[in-house]
Amino acid sequence: MATMYSGDRYLSVSEVDDLCAAIAARLPGWASWTQIGASREGRPIGLLTLGRRDAETDHRPAVWLDGGTHASEWAGVMACAFAASAWADGLEAEDPELVRWFSSHTVFVVPCISPDGMAALMAGAPYLRSVLRRAPDGTPASGLTSTDVDGDGRVRQMRWFHASGPFVPDEQEPLLVRRRTLDDPPERACFVAPEGLFEDWDGHRWTAAPRAYPLDLNRNFPARWAPFRMFGMEGGPYPLSEPESRTVVEAVHARPGISAAITFHTYTGAILTQPYAAGSPLGDDDTQLMLQLASAMAAGTGYRTIKVHPDFQYDPKQPIVGVWADTLATTFGVPGYTVEVWDPYGHAGAPVADPARFFVEADQDVLRAFARAHRGGDGAAPWRPFDHPQLGPVEIGGIDPTFTLYNPPPSLLRGELEKTLRMCDRLRASVPRLTATVEAVPLGDGWEEVTLVLESTGYLPTSATFHAERAGLVPPIVARFDADPGAVVRGPVAHTLGHLDGWAGQHGLRGHPMYADLGARGHRAVARWLVRGGGTVRWRCARAGSGALRVAAGTFARVLR
Repeated sequence: MATMYSGDRYLSVSEVDDLCAAIAARLPGWASWTQIGASREGRPIGLLTLGRRDAETDHRPAVWLDGGTHASEWAGVMACAFAASAWADGLEAEDPELVRWFSSHTVFVVPCISPDGMAALMAGAPYLRSVLRRAPDGTPASGLTSTDVDGDGRVRQMRWFHASGPFVPDEQEPLLVRRRTLDDPPERACFVAPEGLFEDWDGHRWTAAPRAYPLDLNRNFPARWAPFRMFGMEGGPYPLSEPESRTVVEAVHARPGISAAITFHTYTGAILTQPYAAGSPLGDDDTQLMLQLASAMAAGTGYRTIKVHPDFQYDPKQPIVGVWADTLATTFGVPGYTVEVWDPYGHAGAPVADPARFFVEADQDVLRAFARAHRGGDGAAPWRPFDHPQLGPVEIGGIDPTFTLYNPPPSLLRGELEKTLRMCDRLRASVPRLTATVEAVPLGDGWEEVTLVLESTGYLPTSATFHAERAGLVPPIVARFDADPGAVVRGPVAHTLGHLDGWAGQHGLRGHPMYADLGARGHRAVARWLVRGGGTVRWRCARAGSGALRVAAGTFARVLR
């Protein structure tokens, strides 16, 4: 039996789509591949659904995975493909654990949210953040624009020497430059920029052109959206202005059983969790619960868990807004995590303590270790002279970030994907779960008291987050007795039972082993009916599942489920 995707190489957008279609074709009883939207350029955005195929597939407790929000972060797309392939392989081999779990749960996978951007970069386009949405009309286009000047198929770095330059070649690592100091002679000074050409150039000024495609899709989601600009990127004119962001938001909204989610990005080797800002609508109970689950997901992988606020801030004065994982948690009440695949600096033996600040405050020793780790590989090229059509003599070379910084080299890809699969399996194990006991006790004269006891036996509460219940984002558990024809029910037929705690929900003093105590809500709910005749007890919880048990007239039954 052939493995559908082994993680041995990077797949193109079309190959990822073909893989998902192949999974659906090989496992028609377990999988489907459907188009849920289209990108700005008209490429399909597909959804792979894994779970026993019947009328309840889209309504069972579920996990959501996605990747490819950012065009250059291919390892995140591969993480989705690898997990889906591993589960499909297991279902095809009739692995007992997977068959049991996927018979009562579903996983929804959108491998690539931004297919236009990923396809463009794989075809050799200069760096772009997310989608092919051009800068707003009126944005000046003059300045240096990234492009492959020397025709080698890659956009590397370009440097030229000038007394006004802010950098000098690094004496310890020839692939790098470093910041210029007062002790450096002017003849060693240089300018450094992406390989490119000047647009609308006056022949004198050396400035960067605005990004041709500045939109960062992960600043376009509803959570705390506000106009945003950073590093030459922006969040769009309004939340969900892009078809790609609208597509995934609508897809999650249409699947109420989703109770946990991962959106894959690169790079840091970390799981980012709540809160995303001061004043988050999530309470301390959810923040602690999500941190605890993130730590469990990271165990054994070498990944860190990081609270976005205050520990992952590019600029403490400018909060990160419009993020998809934050939207999952605050808008939908779903524990949603950003998993940053691949730690390039940690792999080089020089882990970075504050990865967000490292974007603007680099440690040259860390960069030297990183360069040494890739010296001689396909991702590094010695600086070589080139006659630039506008600047004259320049040098082109340095480190290509595609398979060094943004993504692991192909030879290391599978190792990272095995870590992300472990996280996905841990997330599967966390979803809410209900078991049921029904007891019918004779009372005389044909009447019976039917008692339903629902018990929460999952890691997460039946609402997935406490915020979801408090904000009314998920309906409560409902139980009802559907009487047979001629049977009689005394009192209400339906009972609203609220929500139940999961076993991981004790925090603070009650969660301390030395001061442990019971919670205020508990993990059981009870519904009772007085009935004469038979019927069916039914219960439904959007995020913990539904079920039904038959109660025959005149019997004493105790059934555990």
